[in-house]
Amino acid sequence: MVEKNGSLFLLISGLLLMLLAWSSCTSGEVPPVRALLITGGGWHDYEAQEGLLTEGIRARVGEVAIEWTIIHEGGGEPDHHVSLLQEEHWADGFDVIVHNTGFGRVSDPGYVARLVEEHKGTPAVLIHGAVHSYRYAEPADPWFSFTGVQSMWHEKQRPSEVEVVEPGHPIMNGVPERWTTPDDEIYVVEEIWGEITPLARAYGVQTEKYHPVAWTHEGEGVRVFATTLGHNNEIFERDEYLTMVANGFLWAAGR
Repeated sequence: MVEKNGSLFLLISGLLLMLLAWSSCTSGEVPPVRALLITGGGWHDYEAQEGLLTEGIRARVGEVAIEWTIIHEGGGEPDHHVSLLQEEHWADGFDVIVHNTGFGRVSDPGYVARLVEEHKGTPAVLIHGAVHSYRYAEPADPWFSFTGVQSMWHEKQRPSEVEVVEPGHPIMNGVPERWTTPDDEIYVVEEIWGEITPLARAYGVQTEKYHPVAWTHEGEGVRVFATTLGHNNEIFERDEYLTMVANGFLWAAGR
């Protein structure tokens, strides 16, 4: 008799939960974007950029709610291994993962390969130094394949004119076709891994050629938006830049 009552209780509870879920959907409630920001490392002011980035995105996504989880580690050390990234299934439960990191001296190929493997299925936004973060792992092929490009160095800091090359893409909505950055670094893209969709480019004075500074890449179940701009804090205060990043955030998250 107890077993029957218990089963009936579970059945009723399940039906109630289904009813509540159905009620939320029919009432027009949209669940928040569950976003993970991984930040820290060397060469950049990640303390300031943490707030500039999260608040800058939040202010430009309209009525879309965001639940931020922030992992800020490294203490300025470029060879730091993020504790969360060494756990199994660390990406589970998130709709999008934003990387704004300066871990450009990490050289453990096993760590990088596991990071990429666990990331599969969860979209990513890569900001500036994140693109360079794991390039010295030997081999770094999993990271290059994940980002869509191979870049080993950058040109000297200077203002650069950014030219939108895919104005019809939703990530470029509201971004001027041409705008000039404050002092920033142009990452030299030596090789494309897989297929990318370049969204914007800038001319490299030292290399005397154009390089993509924003693109999308989709491979192995991961939707990636990346920009190599974002060295100094000043660019995180520019509407052109934050509009592009916020749009990239929504695109990656499927919103």
